[in-house]
Amino acid sequence: MKGMRWLDAIVAVAIVALVMVARGPTVWAANAGAGLAGTDHDFTLGGTFGNTTVGLCTYCHTPHHAKSTLLLWNHTLSNNTFVWDVTKTTAGTDYPSFTGNTYKGPTAKCLSCHDGSVAPGDLGWFDGRKPVGLNTNTIPSSSEYSVGFGGSMSGNHPVAMPYPYGGVPNTYNGVTTGSAFVPADWLTPPTGKIQLYNMDSGDPIAGPGTGTKAGIECSSCHDPHNKQTDDDYFLRGKLTGDGADYICLECHIK
Repeated sequence: MKGMRWLDAIVAVAIVALVMVARGPTVWAANAGAGLAGTDHDFTLGGTFGNTTVGLCTYCHTPHHAKSTLLLWNHTLSNNTFVWDVTKTTAGTDYPSFTGNTYKGPTAKCLSCHDGSVAPGDLGWFDGRKPVGLNTNTIPSSSEYSVGFGGSMSGNHPVAMPYPYGGVPNTYNGVTTGSAFVPADWLTPPTGKIQLYNMDSGDPIAGPGTGTKAGIECSSCHDPHNKQTDDDYFLRGKLTGDGADYICLECHIK
């Protein structure tokens, strides 16, 4: 009997190990919300970014000679013009068109890496110098970067467009909520950690009463700094499930 208990324990451990292998690596997800260190945005870990030692923050931001004063952005912005494969939502809201190197919303920063048009090492540095050992000429393939490749946002959740905050139409990035939208289908404001943005200032909207010209960006659902995440892909809600913390149900009432 004692031997059988040991056998049962060994089998249980083996099953857990197989489940973990099947799920794949989740190195940073185990510490979701703990901070930037150790996540997929921690470029101090090396990998494809050459042999240059970089700071935790300074691959994307730098205090001097940044590409842009706004957020002290350190990476070259994409010059793609991003469009969807349809012109309007079912509620009649126009899908936006915006150009990466002129659009002021945070989505432009996300797409400067994730649309695959800009080499990872195409960035500034302290005193305007490039890091040593980074290949600034290699542009990633579409298999490595899955959003906005070639400027196509086809099949992707809309961004840079209004959120019907307060159950009324809003205008954001020159786009106004369509007249056929159903207020009862939306949580206003969204629940959980979903982040909306103000078109006038570009700042995150803090809470109720500040929702005019409210819009959604990539960082509405993803926190690139991992401070407000709950699951993989830097998500501000759960990737699966059907509860209130499920990412889709934090905005949509279904």
